[in-house]
Amino acid sequence: MKKIILSTIIMLFVSTPILANEIQKHIKQSGFGVSSTVGIYLTEKNSDKVLYKRNETKLLNPASTMKVLTFGASYLELGKDYKFETAIYKDSKNHIYLKLGADPLLSQNDLDKLIKEAKSKIDTSKIQGIYIDDTIIDKTPYPDGWMSGDMWPNSRPHSPYIIDKNYVNIAINRSSLATKVDIIQNDDYKLPIINELQLAANDSNIQEIKVKKLYGENSSVINFQGTISKDEIFKLPVPDPELNFNIKLLKSISKNGIVYDKKIKRKKLPKDSIEKIASVSHTIEEISKDVLLQSDNFTSETIFKVAAAKYINYKHPATLDDATDMFKEKFEKFYTDGITIKDGSGVSRYNLVNPEFCAKVLKELCKDENFKNLMATPKKGTLKNRLLFLENNLRAKTGTLSQISCITGTMKTKKKREVVFSIMIQNSPKRMAVIKNFENGLIGIIYKNY
Repeated sequence: MKKIILSTIIMLFVSTPILANEIQKHIKQSGFGVSSTVGIYLTEKNSDKVLYKRNETKLLNPASTMKVLTFGASYLELGKDYKFETAIYKDSKNHIYLKLGADPLLSQNDLDKLIKEAKSKIDTSKIQGIYIDDTIIDKTPYPDGWMSGDMWPNSRPHSPYIIDKNYVNIAINRSSLATKVDIIQNDDYKLPIINELQLAANDSNIQEIKVKKLYGENSSVINFQGTISKDEIFKLPVPDPELNFNIKLLKSISKNGIVYDKKIKRKKLPKDSIEKIASVSHTIEEISKDVLLQSDNFTSETIFKVAAAKYINYKHPATLDDATDMFKEKFEKFYTDGITIKDGSGVSRYNLVNPEFCAKVLKELCKDENFKNLMATPKKGTLKNRLLFLENNLRAKTGTLSQISCITGTMKTKKKREVVFSIMIQNSPKRMAVIKNFENGLIGIIYKNY
């Protein structure tokens, strides 16, 4: 009992009394303090003053709030002017090298332009060989701690080979006589599909489609099962990113009138006697939208590894271990026992941080206004329908996993004071909409009372 009283006194000492009372009242009235673990750390942005803390050092899973931290480390390593470049080089013996930059936004149209530019600068009839340097990042498809439901077909396998975000569209159509189900693939990359779909009865609206890999995780053979009553377009991750990329590269080569009938091979770009003849790129600011606004797991993992590649000076294809080493070096002063980073997106169930760590890292990152302005505001991204009254005053990143909800951000309060906060809720049996409303209530209290 004495410990509880002492903890309360300490908590009130580091908070403003009105703010602390209002937060405590909100937690008590909601019942979250009993049914869930609630961690909070609230501090002034421009000073060391701690305004409120609760379970601030308790190790919890950050879900997708991890993205703002790992992207922040990547941003520090790469710099605000970094470009994800895909480039073509030529050596003195007329060998052509396509150097991959693991650009998450590279499209077929970009590739067409790249080949067209290269063609304008060389005699393509003299090409002796075409090689791809894919050594920027490794090809480990999924990080540790991802569950089966986090993998294919719900997530794209990670790879340096990226084009059109590594998705293909599959059309599921009832035949013209409505006697069978047709699967139509218009993409150049064709999936080997076993079609076991059936038509629903005439008076039924059943639409149940299951997609899975046959013959193991490394197989590309796809099985469609279920019942359909209407046509549908499926957006599927490509199981083999390298094959998909090479098919579309050959399409661009042919489209530009280049005759090449040899096999495209992997080979590291030589260090000497090479000339860059064409390139396409996207900026880190463009790519940040997929991470900080849309919370895209694939892009988050890719950027984290690309930054690690620069960190290790491109000595070998960058791994997640390289990326976590980079992360720790950037923020080591905030580390405490048990802090564990296992991926760049926050999907891994093995990630462990605490509210104080999250808030302090974000506070460090937000010293750079350019970085802060990349974060989502209400009406955008995962904040599209949340905290709309704070549209011009809040920048934040949300996170959601089963029974887990988090939000980490920076805000200008009603009294024009700038704060940084991290709210982490774990093991909650409540519906996610209820949890999000609880978070909204906490942020509203901070806004009005400080």
